[in-house]
Amino acid sequence: MAGLEVLYTCVAGSITCPQDAVVCFVHWEMIKSGFRCVGSGDAPSSSDKKSELLPPDWSSNKELYSLRYKPRDGDAQMLLKAISVDSTLIFNLMNSSTQQVSDLTVNISEHVDVDQLHTFDSVFKDADSLSEKVKTQLLPPQDRPTGQRSEKKSRREEEEEERQRRRGEDSDPLRMPSRHPRQGTQPHWLRDRSDEMRGDVNAYDLRCCRLLVPRGAPKRVGRR
Repeated sequence: MAGLEVLYTCVAGSITCPQDAVVCFVHWEMIKSGFRCVGSGDAPSSSDKKSELLPPDWSSNKELYSLRYKPRDGDAQMLLKAISVDSTLIFNLMNSSTQQVSDLTVNISEHVDVDQLHTFDSVFKDADSLSEKVKTQLLPPQDRPTGQRSEKKSRREEEEEERQRRRGEDSDPLRMPSRHPRQGTQPHWLRDRSDEMRGDVNAYDLRCCRLLVPRGAPKRVGRR
């Protein structure tokens, strides 16, 4: 929490309501996860610059907070919005490239002491629980940083799906056998079964031959 304390102290003059405190907390979770704030508002600006700090006008609108982020080592833009609704703050985080959106609803009174807004040591309540909610419900997964290695990840997923499909086909009792059997030595159980089938066919041919011979026909025992 040391980094959060420094940040909170820096923006203490802009914190005038419990919503400000929650937004500051979520901002720091974004920073810890590898993102950097580039500005406020929805649209990019020529003055955008990656920073761990909040922009000067971050809390100018207490009903709707809007902040933009980028990965520390990437350019994929993330748009964070927080809407104040009664006693809750509803967060939405959207990846501007993929349009994927995650959300989180925070009950402000459960995590902020409104009477301690300017005392960092006692302003937040159950901070560990709030941090866990932000990580699991709002932020992208840690094993797939936004804007990085997404193509390689999808390729691995496709390969895994192909392996799963092949295993499913091999275990399907109703699947038709391939027209092109595998090359190589057949397993012993298949060779044994093939011998049985050939024996059955020979017996069947013999029975058919007997049926074709008319009754009473002379038997040929050899050449004269």
